[in-house]
Amino acid sequence: MGLAKAFETNALKLRLVCLHQTRRALNTVAATASLIVLLSCAAHIEAQPQKRPAGGRPAAATRTGALKVITGHPESVVFINNVRHGATRENGELELTRVMAGSYPVRVRTVGYADWKGQTIIVANGSRTLKVTQQPTGDEPTLHFQKADALRDKGKNRDAVEEYKQALALRSSSEARIGMVRSLIALQEFQEAEKQIQAAIKAGGVALVEAQTVLANLRRHQGLGDESIVEYRKALRLARGNSFEAHIGLGIALSEQGNIDEAVKEYRIGIIQDMETEPILYYQLAEILENANRNKEAIEAYRNYLRLDPEGEYASAVESIIERLKEEKPR
Repeated sequence: MGLAKAFETNALKLRLVCLHQTRRALNTVAATASLIVLLSCAAHIEAQPQKRPAGGRPAAATRTGALKVITGHPESVVFINNVRHGATRENGELELTRVMAGSYPVRVRTVGYADWKGQTIIVANGSRTLKVTQQPTGDEPTLHFQKADALRDKGKNRDAVEEYKQALALRSSSEARIGMVRSLIALQEFQEAEKQIQAAIKAGGVALVEAQTVLANLRRHQGLGDESIVEYRKALRLARGNSFEAHIGLGIALSEQGNIDEAVKEYRIGIIQDMETEPILYYQLAEILENANRNKEAIEAYRNYLRLDPEGEYASAVESIIERLKEEKPR
């Protein structure tokens, strides 16, 4: 996708239990499972393409700065350049120690309040504080939609579907339909998911790219790998190449089809477009490379994983994997 929070790394890592003891048991199928959850929960990418860092191979040392977001409310979700970076804690603050340097749009969503939208500039090695003031909203469709998204973030997909339905009963919304489809996919209710995603695609508008990407996700979950590749490529054409979710989804599908070179390319682009917010993506990339006996590249990807999460629960296990790969003879 995740998970208590759809894009939070720690939740995704729960699928990598006992990594240091059963490294070989965690094959591509198990690794891909985490990403399936990630993509099924990824309603946090805006449909309309925005200018993002260019794709390609990530640099070993990305220029980053720090950002503190203060809303005064717990569980305010913060999006930077349309990528979910986290949610505020009980004190109403979110501290981000690694944000790619650049000028970005910022959006903050808090249940019960109108979304806040603004701009921020992240300076390499610098620090910035962003204080956000949001206005309460009494708009019922919006409130139901916000509650649905919050429930889905917590993995409560059945309850989320009911909230999405209430939102749609009050006002037609492609955004609500797409959110509901993500929950329906997680619940494996594919028939209703098909109905809702087709309605969202037919409506078009700014949500079209996301709707097309979620259709591709649906095809993958239905076991239709070839069709999912077609749909992901269509989404990327519509997005002019700017869609983290579509790139990563396409990478998964290509990997499952044995097209490793193309899969690796898509992963690398997706990681950069996601602003390196998810260390687990580097782990997944490393595993694909390792399984393809491309150990040198796998080591690089594992090191990038450690760069982003050096104190993480599985950091020591990844370090041991790197040492083992360094000792292995090329095959």
